[in-house]
Amino acid sequence: MKIKPEIFLNLKKEITYEKILITGSDETLMAHVKDFVIKDFKNRNFFIDNSGNYSGLVGNLFTDKKTLFVLSELSNKNKLNELGDLDDQCILITLINGNKANSVKSSFLNKKNAVIIECYKLNRGGKEVVLKKFIENNNLEISSDVYWYILDNFESSYVFYINQLQALLLYKKKIKFISDIEKIILIENKLDLSKIFFSIFNNNKFLTKVFIKSIKSLSDFYIFLNSIKSYLEIISRSSDKEIAAAKFPKYLFAEKKIFLQIYESMDQDKLFVIFKQLSKVELIIRKHPDLYHIVGLRFFLNLKKIVIS
Repeated sequence: MKIKPEIFLNLKKEITYEKILITGSDETLMAHVKDFVIKDFKNRNFFIDNSGNYSGLVGNLFTDKKTLFVLSELSNKNKLNELGDLDDQCILITLINGNKANSVKSSFLNKKNAVIIECYKLNRGGKEVVLKKFIENNNLEISSDVYWYILDNFESSYVFYINQLQALLLYKKKIKFISDIEKIILIENKLDLSKIFFSIFNNNKFLTKVFIKSIKSLSDFYIFLNSIKSYLEIISRSSDKEIAAAKFPKYLFAEKKIFLQIYESMDQDKLFVIFKQLSKVELIIRKHPDLYHIVGLRFFLNLKKIVIS
């Protein structure tokens, strides 16, 4: 059977399916659903086999736990036939839309206890389903004007849409006016300023465009600068990748992969140079606050040069 991810993620009971295929084009949502499934199986004391291959061995040799096989690649027909050998096992497969995904879909449609979760950006109907459920679960009261404003203006990508809805909870339980929502969106836009750092591996033209578009005031500049300092502090105080990942803010899960890529490209010499430049930039801006745009952009491009060198 097939089920929409926005419905699947709101199921209150434990997952009863043994064969789960996550597919579609919204990779952020696919990763979110995958984590949701794995967490459910872990809570039921399953061993999670992340090897990416089914070797014929059932899970860990040193445990009697049931196993969830997490697969992300099926490279040939033999692999598809192999799914028949897994009838008594639990499988989670994640595949971007394409021929491989279509082949697995055909196989799953004929299996008992199998489900296909297709992850795409939400249409208006999907956004409305999520919004109604969110209002119900959180006892929110919103006016009809606010209701339709959310459907028209909030993100269509499920994960980012949920983040926007959760921002409502930071405001108040009763929201009557569109101006209230606009304030919340403004707060979220400020949060986005702290994410500019994660575009660091793009070319200079792209970085310049993002910086000019995002940094509109001295306040914006300091949000941007302080966010970079906080990420660099995590890097400088973490002795390995796992510790850095644990310290990284959980609400920035979509940026975690880039953050770890930055972590791996850094060393003490680079950190020393960057912190020295940060101090210099702060000193210049204290004396000449009107130069925040020019100085900030120059620092950002220099930062990219140091990180990738």
